[in-house]
Amino acid sequence: MHNQIASYLFQHKTCPLPGLGTLFVKHAPAESDFTNKSITPPQTYIEFSSTSSDTAGLLHYLAASSGSQTGAVSSALDDFCRKLKKEMTEQQVATLKNVGSFFVDATGNIHFKPEVLPVVFAQAVMVERVIHPDAEHAILVGDKETTNTYMSELLSPKLQTSDRWWIWAIVLGAVALIALLIYFTELKGTLPFGNAIKI
Repeated sequence: MHNQIASYLFQHKTCPLPGLGTLFVKHAPAESDFTNKSITPPQTYIEFSSTSSDTAGLLHYLAASSGSQTGAVSSALDDFCRKLKKEMTEQQVATLKNVGSFFVDATGNIHFKPEVLPVVFAQAVMVERVIHPDAEHAILVGDKETTNTYMSELLSPKLQTSDRWWIWAIVLGAVALIALLIYFTELKGTLPFGNAIKI
């Protein structure tokens, strides 16, 4: 019965146990750990709930796999679950092979500890983050989607175009001053604004 229950649980992701509760197969996704440059693998774990569920699927599966009638399989399943419960009360722990162990706490509540998959089957993968500075990709800024190139242009410091008008003013002033000097040196003693009176 241990192997049939484990097989049904892993195929259907749920397994009702009359008088005990229901086992569920759950999945935790892979997670990125950027600081350690690794990705942890997805984890599969078994969860126990004390709520009962419909046993029709399990009974049909047990009857088909053993070639027995549904009534005989139903009584065998009830006996199996009673033995597990009795084992929990007498020895504090009842083991369901290839699945995990049931135990009772001081208040009488049934708890479940799943079998842990060997570490060799769930090793972390070492990763190195590669950044392609020339590749364009979509990013989310606030609630708007934009691209990384647009954001880098938007956030890059603007080169201030310094206003160089004063250089042109100095150049034009120097040209005007030179023109005035030439004008006054060519007059040679005459007044610049009319005829000169010689004394």
